[in-house]
Amino acid sequence: MKKIILFVFVSIILYACKEEEVSTQQFVQNFIVGKWPHKATVLITRKNGAITKNDTLVYGLDSPAIERPLDTVQFTALGKYVKNRDSINYTIDSEGKNITFARDTIGTWNIKFLRLRSIILVQEKTEKIGSDTFIYYKEQQLIK
Repeated sequence: MKKIILFVFVSIILYACKEEEVSTQQFVQNFIVGKWPHKATVLITRKNGAITKNDTLVYGLDSPAIERPLDTVQFTALGKYVKNRDSINYTIDSEGKNITFARDTIGTWNIKFLRLRSIILVQEKTEKIGSDTFIYYKEQQLIK
């Protein structure tokens, strides 16, 4: 009788621990929901491979020379991105690698990485002017 009770107990525990698949898109969507202070913005411009502009704007108390006010953005579960009372719809692709904002001026950002307390979003555009190739790189670092 004890063996049967033990078997039933172990079976219940194993059934309760059953793995459930979560899509990457849903994982990223759930992860980014909340308020994220803007830590830094990195702007790099390359002309034919050589860096012509390299700026890093740091916000809050980490700002070295000029104290820039801490800018907080919010991602909601309803697919809204809120910044300075401005609300924009966003979507995450099925692979969870890109986030696309409804406004064309913001466009699509690559999710470089997600960590427990930080997100880095990256946008890179290439432009050809005459024989010169310009690459514009923009990175937004968000922290919790």
